[in-house]
Amino acid sequence: MYKYLVTGANGFVGSALMERLSDQAVAAVRTASNSKFINTKHIDDINSNTDWSNCLEGIDVVVHLAGIASKSGYSSDEYNEINNLGTVKLAKDAAENGVKRFIFVSTIAVMGLTGTFTEESEVNPQNDYAKSKLAAEQGLQQLASETNMEIVILRPTLVYGAGAKGNFVVLQKLTERLPVLPFAMTKNKRSFISRENLVDLIITCATKDEAAGQTFLASEGPALSTKEFTNAIAKGLNSRVTQLPFPGSIAKILFKLINRPTMYSQLFEDLEVKSTKLKDILNWTAPKSIAQNMAELKETKQ
Repeated sequence: MYKYLVTGANGFVGSALMERLSDQAVAAVRTASNSKFINTKHIDDINSNTDWSNCLEGIDVVVHLAGIASKSGYSSDEYNEINNLGTVKLAKDAAENGVKRFIFVSTIAVMGLTGTFTEESEVNPQNDYAKSKLAAEQGLQQLASETNMEIVILRPTLVYGAGAKGNFVVLQKLTERLPVLPFAMTKNKRSFISRENLVDLIITCATKDEAAGQTFLASEGPALSTKEFTNAIAKGLNSRVTQLPFPGSIAKILFKLINRPTMYSQLFEDLEVKSTKLKDILNWTAPKSIAQNMAELKETKQ
């Protein structure tokens, strides 16, 4: 039975992973007093100087989820220090302490913000956040060539589910509060993965020998349009929503006028993942359907 160290254990994905792993896992958190987990280790800020020595004794697998997310307010140096150099420092300490496998949860954004991606697609990070994650991937791959520790990299698409934040909660609130949405004409394709399915995939990557040294694009199935995705949210909430036709060309102008071009891309353009390695290498398919995941939203409906 493996022993895990989970960074970002109090976060959206980390908390669910900790619950799934139970006493197999140790939570690495910045404020131990705020942790609900029995096995908890306190760390200071994550950076190139963090001392991880008190967290790694007896650990077989590190799952690194902690970092700063893609949002305004951080400089490129801060992204690099925390997401890149902090990750590599943890990995080096893990290797020195005999950790067998290091799982790094990166982001699909290292491949770009729009488009259709396969495992063979070139990386194309568009912002400081994505660049810092890609730099961390590269640092980990270099470390793997110099040590016996196995590296696994996951690049998730948008992670959704009850209690999610960011873009998903915006869509959830819109669907809850508005009787109509402007997505009837959207035919874009966007890939997603629920928190529960991502947790299952992380554990699969920790336990299967075939995962060692691989980079996986993490999504749970066929891509959906924004119309289909918001309809699924509404069904999960037991809400009724009417989709009205609204031309994407007009939406693009409006979002540009309010200086939110990224939001236009997220709602009206493609970000589709066509991954074969999850099935071919891991024999993994998502254990829960989008309908099952969305049904849990009504339990946390505000």
